[in-house]
Amino acid sequence: MAPKTQADTGSRARLDGRRVLFDVEAEGERVACAISLTALQDVSERRHFKPAEVLLCFAKAQPRIEEIVRHKLRRRGPGVGGLLNIWADDFEEEEPESPAAAPPQPG
Repeated sequence: MAPKTQADTGSRARLDGRRVLFDVEAEGERVACAISLTALQDVSERRHFKPAEVLLCFAKAQPRIEEIVRHKLRRRGPGVGGLLNIWADDFEEEEPESPAAAPPQPG
């Protein structure tokens, strides 16, 4: 039996060689996205998986992946379109940005 290449999720996730393609609904629009298998391994905390397991790992990590997509969309410039790629480094940068601390006031 051939490995499953499309997940039964609202994002219509599908395996495309070395990445998973999926869509995210953001501000009333569908955004085409892709996550590298390396990034998927990092977010799922699994170093190796069989091709048939890729979409299952994606489905389990989908909420976190979609958080990253929305974060990248907020940082994306207006009018920028096309496929939004998620890489392993994107998960390293996912810490919430905190405002810079105000310098101490002389007392």
